[in-house]
Amino acid sequence: MLSILTLVVFLLTVACGSSAAEPVYPTPLETPATASVPGQNTGPVGQPEEYDLVATSGLVNLDSYRVHYTFKWETSAGGQVEVGYWDIWGEFVRQPRARRLVWTATHTGGAKQELIQLGEDIYMDSGSDWLAMTTAHTDIFEDNPLLSSPFDVISGYRWQLVQEDVVVNGASTDHYAFDGSTLGAALGLDSDAEVEGDVWIARELEVVVKYQVNYQGQNPGGGSDDDGTVRLTFDLTNINETIVIVAPRGVKPALPEDIPIAEGAAALNAFSGIIIYRTTKSVEEMTSFYQAAMPPHGWTEVLGPAAGVNSFAKEGRAAQIMISAEDSGTSVAITFDA
Repeated sequence: MLSILTLVVFLLTVACGSSAAEPVYPTPLETPATASVPGQNTGPVGQPEEYDLVATSGLVNLDSYRVHYTFKWETSAGGQVEVGYWDIWGEFVRQPRARRLVWTATHTGGAKQELIQLGEDIYMDSGSDWLAMTTAHTDIFEDNPLLSSPFDVISGYRWQLVQEDVVVNGASTDHYAFDGSTLGAALGLDSDAEVEGDVWIARELEVVVKYQVNYQGQNPGGGSDDDGTVRLTFDLTNINETIVIVAPRGVKPALPEDIPIAEGAAALNAFSGIIIYRTTKSVEEMTSFYQAAMPPHGWTEVLGPAAGVNSFAKEGRAAQIMISAEDSGTSVAITFDA
């Protein structure tokens, strides 16, 4: 069975067309050349100061925010120009934990994809309909550095101070710049390429509110030796402001209210009429649990199709519960009519 995380990654990387509506987000401010906080220093500093981005805390201390990422590349070979891009809008709330992403990319033909996560419940626009799923993973993008650690691509470099007290994306920031070739190697590109970048850091919050990186060299698309360019941008807005993220209208969670889950369930996943999880309880304990817990939710136990399968019926719906022993405990797999 396709796992929940595999499905999410699959749809995020090779998804086809979608009818998802674009979220209404404020457009990130253009980076001003001279904008500043009134009455404070606006000129270049006398002695260049270096800054290590490792000193920033990233996004972990923010209660809420919106982000906009872009990744665009262009190659030119034999007179043919090819372009590609990722464009991702996102918003995040820490308590109660919620996330929303809307993205377009070259492989989607410009069609929008959307994902909403509310705690353990996930909703994804599949292109023709919404898919609902449940996962115990709090960060389903932990293996995607662009989404889980957006500053990794620019960390580890020494940045020189260009200007203090610049207002960018509504925050007072200090502007730093760098140029070098090692970033190309870090991205799996040409290590001898020309790379330059700018970053704007809100010192009070210890967070990057904007960065842009320009790369020129070979292999910009990640699969050829053609010359080309790559441009990365990141914008952080609406820091610690009130953001409301809700489930898509009319879409039920993947985990139904009338099928109980044993206390202490681990590795819980649910998707399209299937629930799977593990527990340290024995097979006998779990069998007794469902025989006792299902009837109060309106289910009646019926003869199962095979030994080891507990079957229940409710108002034309059916649920089958397969409980089996594992080395580390017991696995539970439930199939049901939604």
